[in-house]
Amino acid sequence: MLRTPRCVLQAFACTAMLATTALADTPAAENSIRTGDGLLGIRAAMPEQARVGESFTYQVEVTNHSDNVVLHNIQLKQRKAKGFSIESVSMQGQDQQSSKQNKTDKQNQADKQQSKADKQQNNADKQQKQSDKQQKQSSGSQDKMKIDMLKPGESRTFTVQATADEEGELRSCLEIASYTPALCLTSQVVKPELELTKTAPKKANRCNAFELTYTVKNGGSGDVGKFTVTDSLGDGLATIDGDTELSFPVDGLKAGDTREFVARVYAQKPGEFSSRAVAKAENSDLKSRSKETTTKVIAADLVVKVDGPDRVYGNGMANFTAKVTNSGNVAAESVNVTVHWPSKANLADMGEVQLKTDDSASQASNKNQAKGQPTKAPKQDSKKQNGGQEKTASDSQQMQDRSFEIDRLEPGQTAQFTYAIRTDNLKEIPTEVRATHVCTIDEAEDQAKSTAEATATAMATAEVVRLPALQIAVIDDEDPVKSGSKVQYTIQVWNEGDAPDHNVELIARLPDNLKFDSADGPTEVQNEGDTVTFSPIKSMKPGARVEYTVTAKPTGTGNARFEAALKSKMLTSEVVSEEPTRLFDPSNN
Repeated sequence: MLRTPRCVLQAFACTAMLATTALADTPAAENSIRTGDGLLGIRAAMPEQARVGESFTYQVEVTNHSDNVVLHNIQLKQRKAKGFSIESVSMQGQDQQSSKQNKTDKQNQADKQQSKADKQQNNADKQQKQSDKQQKQSSGSQDKMKIDMLKPGESRTFTVQATADEEGELRSCLEIASYTPALCLTSQVVKPELELTKTAPKKANRCNAFELTYTVKNGGSGDVGKFTVTDSLGDGLATIDGDTELSFPVDGLKAGDTREFVARVYAQKPGEFSSRAVAKAENSDLKSRSKETTTKVIAADLVVKVDGPDRVYGNGMANFTAKVTNSGNVAAESVNVTVHWPSKANLADMGEVQLKTDDSASQASNKNQAKGQPTKAPKQDSKKQNGGQEKTASDSQQMQDRSFEIDRLEPGQTAQFTYAIRTDNLKEIPTEVRATHVCTIDEAEDQAKSTAEATATAMATAEVVRLPALQIAVIDDEDPVKSGSKVQYTIQVWNEGDAPDHNVELIARLPDNLKFDSADGPTEVQNEGDTVTFSPIKSMKPGARVEYTVTAKPTGTGNARFEAALKSKMLTSEVVSEEPTRLFDPSNN
């Protein structure tokens, strides 16, 4: 701080004038002085002549000549002079308020003015006037000029009203009583402000990368030093490089400047992802937090359904209808569909794929989509159970497959096709349809985590029902038959079904005009009267054929009706076949 010695109190300026009894309009006498340090200067101008006993005015100008020093508590003092009295001191212009006199000074000034009026009115003698003047001067309130503060280059002007009481030369000195210099230091106070904004798409496809944009602005009046923008992406969201924590260091940001950062990210699963970004200065508490952004990551989802017969009889065809539906909310590209069937069966036919749209299908897995996981269609109930557990195609037997690709399946769209499997000798026909949609974000560093797969399977099983079908036929070897000869009946039994039959038993019954003679067959035979019974065949496989013969003699004439009855485990009642034979007696012709 600049210190100025108070020895400058001895600096003063003196002006002189001639007090006469005649009025003289002459120019004013002007004097000036400056302190030794050159900071403060005063300039005063007093009229060269004044009339005795009449008031006159003169001006005192105070100037701060420095460039950067403020002067405080400036006091000027008018030294006492013989025959000279000061009636009032006032400051001109805008600074009059800063140089107000206290109430006591104002009252004294009023008293002086009143005293002056009394003198003029009463025309008192000079000594009395002198005594009054001395009394006024003893108050000491009019002989000082005060300035609280004077800035560099600034000036103040005082107007002094005074009276000369004696004729002759009047010499009055104005003294710089005191002042305090102060060196003022200037600094611009600024306020930097960080404004961070984060933008993110409201929706994004699981199979595509998307961008997060961070914009930071210094909206204040000062520069910001080093700071860092960070964002914690959370579980399931990562940058192309595989980071889940984003960090953007910034060397600094000038007032009004803006910086922008872009991060390419992808979701490792469907769902909603929310976060806020933070910009924080390194060496201060200055920071800014963005609003929370939420991105809903959507994906394709597949549902598979297979419809087919519960049963297939014999060696017929098992016809199935498969439906693959995209129940997600984005299109599925390159959907791979694979059909499985038993290796011992034949895929007889596969129809063309037909696409159709069903809006309700796209809502089927919205609940599961919200959880962020692909929906797998439940397998249909298998007709073959194993210890209470569902038996899959791979569990029952070896499978073969055929695959094809659906180029694009829109949300809510269904691909439908049919296929037929020939049963051959299987007891059941299990079939499975699997649909898979796979997408990978190629630019991602971690290909495994960036790969999304939606897979759905469905299975159906048709039971192959096989039944035996016994057939019987009876023929006679001769017709008509004459008395005294024999007639032989041949009975053929065969299984034209596709399953074996068991306990196959043949019973022959002779009419009254025929008498049992002999019998032959694959099993033992018994005869009781008109009934011929063959022991049962334990098992008769599909396609098996046997032959029985029964020989009889005519005991009369007319029509004879031979009857053969067939029984088995699968037959709920006898199957009867008859053969009529005409009998005659040649002697009666």
